[in-house]
Amino acid sequence: MTETSIGDHRTTEDARSREQVSVPAWEAKFKLSENPEEFAHLVCCRDLDWRQALCGYVEEDPTLMYEAENICTMCVDTATRMGAALDSGQCPIDNQRCPPEEEIDKLITERASRT
Repeated sequence: MTETSIGDHRTTEDARSREQVSVPAWEAKFKLSENPEEFAHLVCCRDLDWRQALCGYVEEDPTLMYEAENICTMCVDTATRMGAALDSGQCPIDNQRCPPEEEIDKLITERASRT
């Protein structure tokens, strides 16, 4: 940590104000889309926030999808470069086995609001 960052109170105040408006990941409610033609990015199911895609794109108001036909090619390329094929059942982020589909479906159901 540098001397300038220690004495910069503005950074602390900015963080405090953002902390008051952010919602913990386990309380966040995402929209659920059943339209398989919508454009989709890939996220790791173990990521608590589910806002940053494998390609680096960050979505502030993400929509979750069970089925998608149009997947970001940069997300697919990133997963492939990390050494995991999409249908391999292996996470490209931590090289661990992905949870069973039933667990992922349960996570989606818990996080999705049907509003």
